[in-house]
Amino acid sequence: SQHVAIPFFSPADEYNPLASRWMAVAVAADAPNAPCLFYSLLNTVISFDPSNSSFGGVPYSNKFASDTHVKLVELSAQVLCVLLDCGLSGDPVPCVNRYDEPVVRVSYAYKNGFNIFRVMLARINSGKDLATLYRGFVRLLRNTFESKNTLLPSSQSRLECYQELLILLWKTLEENPLFLDFILTRCDVCELVVPLCYLMYTSRKDSAQVGLVHICTFILLKLSGERSFGVSLNRPFRTKLPCDLPLFSGSHADLISITLHKIIVNGSYRLVPLYSCFLTIVSNFSPYWRSMSLVSSVKLVNLFELFSSPKFLYSGEKAYRHLALLLEIFNNIIQYQYNGNQHLVYAIVRRKDSFGRLASLTLPKAIHQCQKQFPSSERPEYDADAADAAQVAALSIQDVDEHGNPIDDEDDATSTTNGRDTATSSTTVSGTGECFVPTEAWLTELRASLPLETVSRLLQHLVPVVDDMCDRKNGVVDEIEILEVFKDITMVGLLPVPHAIVIRKYQPNQYTSIWFTAFMWGVVFLRSQKPPIFDGQCIELFQVAGEDK
Repeated sequence: SQHVAIPFFSPADEYNPLASRWMAVAVAADAPNAPCLFYSLLNTVISFDPSNSSFGGVPYSNKFASDTHVKLVELSAQVLCVLLDCGLSGDPVPCVNRYDEPVVRVSYAYKNGFNIFRVMLARINSGKDLATLYRGFVRLLRNTFESKNTLLPSSQSRLECYQELLILLWKTLEENPLFLDFILTRCDVCELVVPLCYLMYTSRKDSAQVGLVHICTFILLKLSGERSFGVSLNRPFRTKLPCDLPLFSGSHADLISITLHKIIVNGSYRLVPLYSCFLTIVSNFSPYWRSMSLVSSVKLVNLFELFSSPKFLYSGEKAYRHLALLLEIFNNIIQYQYNGNQHLVYAIVRRKDSFGRLASLTLPKAIHQCQKQFPSSERPEYDADAADAAQVAALSIQDVDEHGNPIDDEDDATSTTNGRDTATSSTTVSGTGECFVPTEAWLTELRASLPLETVSRLLQHLVPVVDDMCDRKNGVVDEIEILEVFKDITMVGLLPVPHAIVIRKYQPNQYTSIWFTAFMWGVVFLRSQKPPIFDGQCIELFQVAGEDK
């Protein structure tokens, strides 16, 4: 096994995906029976139905059946993940010989890093095959919550290889451009969103599941870079999930925002580096969010209050980047989807003081708040610039317009995160162990980065309207009346000229590739303990550490 698992026994910063000669032979163009092996493994995984349909839907029938098939599916998924991980990405452009048979060009086949399995995955182009792939991923991932949603407890078996399935889903999205386009235009992509949100929500407190939350975040970030995804999220959410998700009546966009809010306010500290990724996902689909639920509106404005509080704002030099993304979300909805989003407008009006305090912030006030919140002897509990943020610092996120054309930072005055540093930024302040202290340069940068004009204009016009209603009714005004008034008010001519829609797309790079390799082999290692086939004392790719209580 050591010949296959070379990544296990080398440090992450020294890992070379092309170093394994054994794997190079296994994935070569002339590897014996490679197509047969690839399609056999893929069909074994994708065609599996974890429900009891094969036994006539009889409850608890899985207790009387052998688990050999389940183990075969799990091992097939692991082997497929390993085969698809090494080498370079495959060429999705098909090539055929004179007999109309799929072939690989000789010059391409002998290129260093060639992987026949990645090529075959990239070249799946039949609509029927793509539909089979999608239905298989949906069926298997939905089992994570459907197995707990039964009337009789534990009456349906639960598939445990969902992490391997997420890796395969990611590989398919990355390798096959037709698959991404197919699920966004020909399928209901919300069927994938629900299990992703469920897994993130239920794993948010478990430090052992940080990698699972990461890969779900990456998948949502990849999908959110497409306009079709944002439009599809307006479909109503009616699925009952077996968790303590807040009750709401809304769309799948609400489901994502409520899930990400819960992870931020009630998740593991090790997920702090993902906060900007969470907000980037919501920012990407916010221009297409037709009607935000009351719960989502309140929670997003609550996040603004949270990130603008001294505890968060002065925790690091770049901590304000979260506020910049939240303001971009509010601006997108106000400018492009004002009709139908009165709940968000009302929530912003109710918390007008939070926006006013930020707009009127001065340097003496900032220094006073910072010193009061963080005395010289006290370190911030939440460090927005922590060294752990390096986990996602490698995420390259490119700003593009609605049509996918790149946008330069200097061309877009509303780009609140300065382009590719959206995921996270580091600072020398926290790196030296010193507490952050606001400066004039910091305050100037903060004001330039926070697009407050749209919200300020909104408040400038609507706050007097609400105050007048309260005066006329002696302060007793029903919320529904205010919402009806907001529905009838038009903001045309009162707001700034609508800004260009900015979408931040995930850009693959070598650092995230190494992260996925480490995550994949970590899953394989932890699920291969009976019998133990790896020497745990020699593993160098990752570390297992206990969480401080």
